[in-house]
Amino acid sequence: MAFTKTPVHITIPTDSPNEIWEAKVGWDSANKRMIAKVYKHLYNVLTLVSKPSWTTIVREMLIEDGRLNEVNLNGYYGTISKILKDIKVIQYDNRKLVKGPNWDRFYSNEDWSWFITNTNSGGWGKIVK
Repeated sequence: MAFTKTPVHITIPTDSPNEIWEAKVGWDSANKRMIAKVYKHLYNVLTLVSKPSWTTIVREMLIEDGRLNEVNLNGYYGTISKILKDIKVIQYDNRKLVKGPNWDRFYSNEDWSWFITNTNSGGWGKIVK
C-alpha cells in the first residue's frame, strides 16, 4: 500500500478557497480573473466599435453584470488597462485605443502563462515567455 502525503492545504484549516486557488493557479490569478472579465468586451469593442475606448469596454462589462449605476467608470479597471498595455495587447495610436502586437497571441488558444501581472503599487504586466 502506497503512502500518500496529505496536501498542506488540507491540514491548514485557515486556508481559504482563494488562498488555495492562488497556491495552485498562481499568485497573479486574481488579476488574470479580472482580465478575463473584460476579455470578450475588449474583443467586441476593438473589433466592432468605430471609436473604441477603455470606458466603452468597462461600460459593456458593467451593463452585462447589471452594475452600471453602481460604479464610477473613471479609473474602474484602470490597472487592468495598464497591464494590457504593458503586455502589448492594446496600445494607443494618436489617442485612439487599438490592437497591440500581442493581440492575436492573447486571443489565441495559448494559455496566459506567457505573462505575469501585479496590481500593487500602480500595477504592471510583464511578458515572461
